[in-house]
Amino acid sequence: MMRQEIELVRQIHSGSIKFPEHERKLPEPATGISHDHREITVGDLAFLVVAALRRQPHISNVLTHISGANWRRVEQALCAILDPLTASGDMCPLARNIVDLMCADRGVTGRIMKPYFRGLLARILSPHLAALLTDHVTLLLLEFELRSRLAEDRSAEFA
Repeated sequence: MMRQEIELVRQIHSGSIKFPEHERKLPEPATGISHDHREITVGDLAFLVVAALRRQPHISNVLTHISGANWRRVEQALCAILDPLTASGDMCPLARNIVDLMCADRGVTGRIMKPYFRGLLARILSPHLAALLTDHVTLLLLEFELRSRLAEDRSAEFA
């Protein structure tokens, strides 16, 4: 689990929830606990996820296409996606596309990538942290969709 997630679990079991990482100007890099109880940074997790995504032929082809064959951009996008402190509004278009593929069950790639990504997190991370990150990524998708619908509604009002 991430250090902040450990603190969050303690706070949940003891009462009020605080997010100490928001009290600092420069937060430490987010870290977590891997399945074998070793710490892992978001950057290292993103690296592992990229390596796994490159091994899956269809997902690799799609990500190569949408990133303009720049896998460094894919890794940067995944760092933002996997960091629970990154706001959805701060994500680049590539990150938004990847989140859609990870969660939305749209098209062939979405139906392949969603279970692949979730299974990958379950193999790499503790069950609790894998569930938290899955929920975080799903929440990002919901925020993107809400923002899109609100923009559509505003456009319809002015049309």
